[in-house]
Amino acid sequence: MPVTVEENEKYRVFVNKRAIEIGVFDFKPEDIVWHYTDGPGFLGIIQSSSLHATQVSSLNDSHETKYATDLFKTAIQKLIEEKAEDVTARTFLHKVLELIKEDPTTPTHGTSKFFGTCFSGEEDDPIQWDRYAKSNGYAIGFLPRGLWREPNSQLYKVVYDRALQEKVVKEFAEATLTFYLEGLQGERLQDPEKWATEFFLAWDEWIYKLAPLAKDIKWKAEHEYRLVHELKYSEFNLVQFKQRQTMLSRYLALQTPAWVKRKTHFLPIARIIIGPGTNTAFTRISVLLLLEQMGSPTTPVDVSQVTLRMP
Repeated sequence: MPVTVEENEKYRVFVNKRAIEIGVFDFKPEDIVWHYTDGPGFLGIIQSSSLHATQVSSLNDSHETKYATDLFKTAIQKLIEEKAEDVTARTFLHKVLELIKEDPTTPTHGTSKFFGTCFSGEEDDPIQWDRYAKSNGYAIGFLPRGLWREPNSQLYKVVYDRALQEKVVKEFAEATLTFYLEGLQGERLQDPEKWATEFFLAWDEWIYKLAPLAKDIKWKAEHEYRLVHELKYSEFNLVQFKQRQTMLSRYLALQTPAWVKRKTHFLPIARIIIGPGTNTAFTRISVLLLLEQMGSPTTPVDVSQVTLRMP
């Protein structure tokens, strides 16, 4: 018997509650979050009035979600040790480790329905320019309140606190076992292994949603935020593909607000900064004309005060 609608809702509520507790929504609607990009990326965003959200398994860093997955594996292994005398629990938890085992030929989350777009809380930041838009780049400042599109598409703040991360994954590990045992009844008792797989695949969709929101403390200076979008069935035909250096990745163009269906400039842009580079004064004039063309002539456009040593 597959996971029921009621059970799936219970999983969603549990995960969302933990997300609130760890502070992923701790920001003000009037704050500005910055999306650093190169020239083609900037033009694509402005001219299409949309943001590209990349499937989480193919974000810029190939280890974007491995950090959180490793934390979860460790928590499951510790729980196995605690349940040394419980055969049912140990059997299931070993199954979980098997299900999340990374196999290059069959990526565990290669078909995940979550897509993400990255932002930084740092304005005109040398680290961001150097990493994402080193030469002739742009930083687009967005208002968070305008990025809250709908329940399945929300902006989150990345968590860098290791102690807090370990506390949450411990709770997730314990909940993994609890929800599995709660559902192990009726006809599911005839095939526990089948229920283990059906349950965990449904449960993992919810906890994996938070995987991109946990990062190592060494990246704290990025002060990162992420817009995470859950792909709806009706959007499947809207998924687009792009060949990158090491893979064929997938992305989805998100328009904001989601309910606006006409083609015009509705992105919640508060400000634009032209990055370090050459001919910035001329570029600023072009950007102002582009914004006027797109129906947003009052958006402030500034030039970066950062100096980078160009290659």
